[in-house]
Amino acid sequence: MKLIFLQLFLILILISCKNDTSKIVIDEDFCREQLEISIDENKYIIDYEGDYLEVVTESIINYKPKVERKSFKLTPAEKKKMFSNAYQLITLQEYTISTKTCFAGQNFTLRLVCNNKALEFHHSSVANWSKISKETKAIFSILNSKVKVKE
Repeated sequence: MKLIFLQLFLILILISCKNDTSKIVIDEDFCREQLEISIDENKYIIDYEGDYLEVVTESIINYKPKVERKSFKLTPAEKKKMFSNAYQLITLQEYTISTKTCFAGQNFTLRLVCNNKALEFHHSSVANWSKISKETKAIFSILNSKVKVKE
């Protein structure tokens, strides 16, 4: 009798402890609202519906914040490539940062804004953000063709 209860107890444990291994996947086409790339004091903003790359530079001069804004035209192909590379970078499972420094490098943040959420890739103290992966290299080449970007 004890053996039957033990077997039933073990079966109950095995059934109740089954883990759900399914992952929630966000579709790449769903995350096409806005792309923000921050490199230290510079922020590059691309709205998917618009045709422009907006550059916002914030600096502090004599304790007063100074904000400078510039806009550059993007082709639909460039915009699609940047959004696609940003999504691939954020969802990348394995990568190596060989350009990491000890608090002497740049702060690099790439944020992809979806309808009601944001996906983000962030690394601080990166010596050369464009060499993190092939995706960052592609994003850098498009940005650098429009405006001078720190590597």
